[in-house]
Amino acid sequence: MKRFFLLLALVLTSLSSLRAQSLRVGYYGETVTHYGFRLAYDRPLLQKVRERNQARKILYGSLGLAAYRHPANHYGLILSPELGYRRIGRRGSIFELAVAPAYFRYFLDGTTYEATPTGDFRKVPGAGGNAFLPTIGLGIGRDLSVRHGLPLSWYTRLNVMQQRPYNTTALLRFSLELGTLISLR
Repeated sequence: MKRFFLLLALVLTSLSSLRAQSLRVGYYGETVTHYGFRLAYDRPLLQKVRERNQARKILYGSLGLAAYRHPANHYGLILSPELGYRRIGRRGSIFELAVAPAYFRYFLDGTTYEATPTGDFRKVPGAGGNAFLPTIGLGIGRDLSVRHGLPLSWYTRLNVMQQRPYNTTALLRFSLELGTLISLR
């Protein structure tokens, strides 16, 4: 656990030196029983402020990592480069839409064996699989820096994903994110 916090502090320090816009940290899960976390680094690509009502429109790029556990089945890791649109209204309301061609790696929860040529069995280390996981995310939230001066935002987001391959076809998956956007500038 100490290593995790040390690694997290190191990542936060290195990202702040890159002048990143924000760090996204939060809960990630397919359901309440498939729980996990998400960590992402967001960087603005284009930004426009509307003169009439001071609403901000942002086109951003993001690199994220999500991890979750499906009890008694598998552990999942999702690496997702993302392109998104975020609108922050004059009162701080957030709306966002994002697409991500994600990479999904899962590790089976349990011991997996395979037969050797001599007829014996041996453990398979890191048993699991890889998949392509195109994702569309739709989110809402509140930017607390607009009215309260805090460099923090909260958000919730629904992701619709399609795992390819899944057996011989594809699997439609849904996930929920709930977390904070921490401004690093």
